[in-house]
Amino acid sequence: MFKTQRLILRDYRPDDWEAVHIYGSVPEFSQYELWGPNSIDDSKNFVNAMVVQAADQGRYKFDCAVCLGTDGRLIGGCGIRREAQQSRVANLGWAINPDYQCQGYATEAARELIRFGFEDLGLTLIYATCDARNVASARVMAKLGLEKVGLLKGNILQKGHLRDTLRFEITAK
Repeated sequence: MFKTQRLILRDYRPDDWEAVHIYGSVPEFSQYELWGPNSIDDSKNFVNAMVVQAADQGRYKFDCAVCLGTDGRLIGGCGIRREAQQSRVANLGWAINPDYQCQGYATEAARELIRFGFEDLGLTLIYATCDARNVASARVMAKLGLEKVGLLKGNILQKGHLRDTLRFEITAK
């Protein structure tokens, strides 16, 4: 578990599926994602997979529920995932309920995971990607100090359409 000024980042619990489903089922919310909009079973399966992942003794993926520090309300998720157990490279990602966006929560949560990645996991490189149309996500990456390193044209088939992907990176200092 991690604490920031306003947030608690913790492992998912089985009953978190309902809070995840509130935003995961919204078509506009997942428009830039490979997943979604979620059915109830999708949300339950996602949370169950995250619970199993957290219990893994050789854990190398850290996906967390993002909760308000004031009342513990789950408002999203974030994660830092090494490419393999011994990898020193990891992917960073987040999803914040639209009701809580534009308040700096994604940046705050991701900043803590970057700190964790470099200081505790000994990573040398952290990267994040987003659909090239997802201006808000690209803006968060820039705020975090990640540098745009590439545009992959038509690299992912998403919901029947080829999409372009932006890649941002930050290296250990």
